[in-house]
Formats: sequence, structure tokens, C-alpha cells
Amino acid sequence: MSQIVARLASPDMLRTSWEEILANDRGDGMLGAGVARFAADAEARLEELATQLAAGTYAPGLLTRVELLREDGDVRLLHVPPVRDRIVERAVLAAVTPTVDPMLGPWSYAYRPGLGVADAVQALARLRDEGLGWVARADVADCFPSIPIGHLRRLITALVDDEPLLALINLFLDRASTGDGGTRAVPGLPQGSPLSPLWANLVLTRLDERMADAGFPTVRYADDLAAAAASADEAWEAMRVASDAVGELGMRLGADKSQVMSFTEGFTFLGEDFGPRYPPTRDDHRAAEPARRVLYAGVQGCRVRLEAGRLLVESGDDTELLDVPSGQVERLVCFGAVGVSAGVRSWALAQGIEMVFLSRRGSYLGQAWGGGDRTRVHRLRAPLAAADDVGRSLAFGRAVVEAKIRKQVIVLRRLARRADAQIAAEAAELMTRLLPMLPDAAASEELMGLEGAAARAYFGALGVLMPDALRFEGRSRQPPADAVNAALSYGYAILAGEAVSALCAAGLDPGIGLLHADADRRPSLALDLMEEFRP
Repeated sequence: MSQIVARLASPDMLRTSWEEILANDRGDGMLGAGVARFAADAEARLEELATQLAAGTYAPGLLTRVELLREDGDVRLLHVPPVRDRIVERAVLAAVTPTVDPMLGPWSYAYRPGLGVADAVQALARLRDEGLGWVARADVADCFPSIPIGHLRRLITALVDDEPLLALINLFLDRASTGDGGTRAVPGLPQGSPLSPLWANLVLTRLDERMADAGFPTVRYADDLAAAAASADEAWEAMRVASDAVGELGMRLGADKSQVMSFTEGFTFLGEDFGPRYPPTRDDHRAAEPARRVLYAGVQGCRVRLEAGRLLVESGDDTELLDVPSGQVERLVCFGAVGVSAGVRSWALAQGIEMVFLSRRGSYLGQAWGGGDRTRVHRLRAPLAAADDVGRSLAFGRAVVEAKIRKQVIVLRRLARRADAQIAAEAAELMTRLLPMLPDAAASEELMGLEGAAARAYFGALGVLMPDALRFEGRSRQPPADAVNAALSYGYAILAGEAVSALCAAGLDPGIGLLHADADRRPSLALDLMEEFRP
């Protein structure tokens, strides 16, 4: 039994899955018969499930065929697993989502952690405000039943490097259903299975990428999609690209919902009425005010002092620049010639408030933390041991570089429009071809060489995708050659400060790198940590 299967087979994991199912049923107002029966002896049943999973004797039961009459008169066909299987499926879902979800890209909004209808609506509204006034609206006909299971198995096998977990997933894909007095195979994915939405999203990633490579920014919510375009003709071309993309999967677009519409005329998507100005775009539709914040002090010659429980930032001529309660500050980051009073220093060290010091250009200089952490030595030994282990360092480095390249590809595809789609697609293809080379890299220098090749392709395309006034030719630094490079350098400096603070808060030394070589005054581990967040 693998570590992953052992974790999802633990009583705590299974109990969490069961409690989610129980809470969902209670939220509907009445417990289903199967849930009520399981609840009558839940602990014993959970122990039995854990024992079967640990021994490798677990086998899912048959699906139950359920027909639901929709408001429009159509029948929605579900195939619902037994409660015990839904519990295990939810545990599997929790185990595989961190691996599968990053592969889905920014175009898919349904059934994903932290995303929902509000995010999809805002994404389409932003495309409208960008000037893309037309939309190709479509859905995938009979999406779940028409998912190509053979293709799905290949995708899962490529992502999930764990034989016992793959065997368990395949058991779920092979289930039959009861109904009409017998059993029958279920075409595609069963609607009603907790794993089916994730698998459908994974298969439809090909549709998302084909649309992006053709220069059509698309918002997809499950099998419902809206591709934005600058004209009616381009919107019809987007429809053709979508039809060809799902055709490659052996699927088809639904004829009833496939149509081209404009924001001027108005249309409905995901239950929201879209028009020329409604719904408005909002940057705060999911924003939550943090209880405590980071204070960045960057005005040269200013000083930070403490008075009556408040942090004051004053300029060189005593002008007050900021006045905030000290209890609202969790970190202080100083750029260049910024003075910090003895009172602020004592308060920060006593309260565990991190202080990070950067040069005026944003280069890392150092940090200060309190001396009361007795576990710090123990936590320092772990990264030192990892840094001395070439195999562990390379495995870590491969994961970091792969994540960075994949996110760079997503940025290019997200920004691509019809006029420059080919440039973005060619760069994305080149970068994607570098990914299979990462496992063969035998040293960190080889990994950084692959990262550098991807970066050249990335920044070359990114410069073209910028608005005319902000176009640039490649990455430049010390000094940056243009506004975008200056903004990137400043953003990276802030990101480095955040990475340093996060590492210090965890009791780790930012200077002990695994991918980046150790160097005097360079926060190598912080540079490792921030790589995949740069895009």
C-alpha cells in the first residue's frame, strides 16, 4: 500500500469525507435512505472501509440509476454510487486534486477549489470591457456520458505516479449500473460520482488549450463555455475551433445552445444577464480584508517609529506619511534608506513581527526575528540535510522548474488574442517540449539551463503580447531597460521579501538553497521558493 492510499484510508480522512456527505444531505433538508442507514452504524462501517482499503480488498459497488425530471421537461440521468463508495471517492478526490488541479489552467471555473460562478461571470465581464464585444456560446452535448474513458485513463496515468492509487481509480472507472432489472455498463463518466467533475475538467483541458492557442479567450464552466471575440465573424470562427477541439475527443457541441451573440444585444450565461455595461467588473468580488497587513516603507529618508500603540511613518522633513495601529501590522519591509527606531525594533522582536530589509532596488539585505524560538535549530538541520543530498535537491528543483514553466505557459495563453495567437502558441509549444527533459537533468546547472531556455521563449512572447505602449524585447535588469522590466524587478523584490519572511516564520534559513547555489548575502532558499510564483 502506498503512502497516498494509506493516508486516504486513515479513519480521520474517511470520517472527514463521511461528515461532508452527511452535512450535504442535511443541507437538503432530509437524509437519503442510504445516508440514514450508514449513519446508524457509521463508526463501524468506517473502520470496515479503512480495513478493506489497507488490505487491498476494497471493491466498489454497483451504481444506482436515477432519473430526474427537469423544469424544461427533459430527463437528467444520474448514476449514484453507494454511500460507502462516495466516502472513498471523496477521499481520493482530496488526494488527487493538488496534482490534477494545477493542470487545468485559468479557463475552467467549475468544481475547483476557490473558484465558482462569480469568478466566471467577472472573467467574461472583463473580456467585454477589454473591447471584445461578441461571444460564441456553446455547451458540450451529453458531456459526462461522452467523455472518452480511454483518453482519460492515459491522462490520469501520466499525472498520478502511484500504482495502488491508479488501481483504485480504475476500479471506479470500471463500475456498472443497476436498472431495468439488470446491470449495464455506464457510458463515459457517471453523473453522481464525486470524482466525475474533476475527470471531465481534465479531459476538456484540450478544448481550453485549443481555444487559447487560436487567440480566443474563453470562460468555461463545466460543459458550458463562452468565447469572446472582436466581431461576429471571429465569434463564428471561435465556434468552429471549439467544435473541432471537442471533435478530436470524440465529442460534439450541443446544437441548441451553440450561437453567436453580442453584449449590445444581451444574452444570459450561467444565470447572469450580460449587457453592454452589466454586470460591472469588480476587483473585490472575492476579496477579504486581512486582519493584519504588511507595511512597506520605501520613501527614501523616511523613518518608522512607535507612539502610543501606533506605527508612524514620517518623511525626512517630519511630514506624516502613515499612521496605523501597531496591532494591524504583521510584517515590516524596508527598502533602502529607511530608519527604524529602537522602539519599533524592540516591539517587533518581542511580538514576533518579522522585519525584512531590502536595498533601494529591492535586493535582499537581511532580516531580523526574535530569539525565543527553541525549535529553530531542529528546523535548520532538515534543509541542511536536504541540500547535501543531491537526489533530494534535484527532485525539489525539477518540481520547482516544472511548476514555473507550466505557469508561464498559462500566462501566455491567457494573454493571447487573435492578432498574436501564433506567437504565443509557438512559444508555449517550445516551452512545453522542454518539460519532458527535466527528469533527465543530472545537475542543478542543467535544470537552470532548461529554465533559462523557457524564460527566453516566455519573455520574447510576453513582450509582444503587451499593449503597444508597454511592449519590450526580453528580460533586462540592473538597470531595467523599460517600464515593464522595472515593474517586474520591483514586483520580484516584494515577492522575495515575502518569501524570506515566510521562511523565517517557519524557522528556516533563507540562505540554504536547494536549486539556487548558496552565495554570500543571497537568500537562495527564498529564490527557490519564489520561482514558480514569478509568472
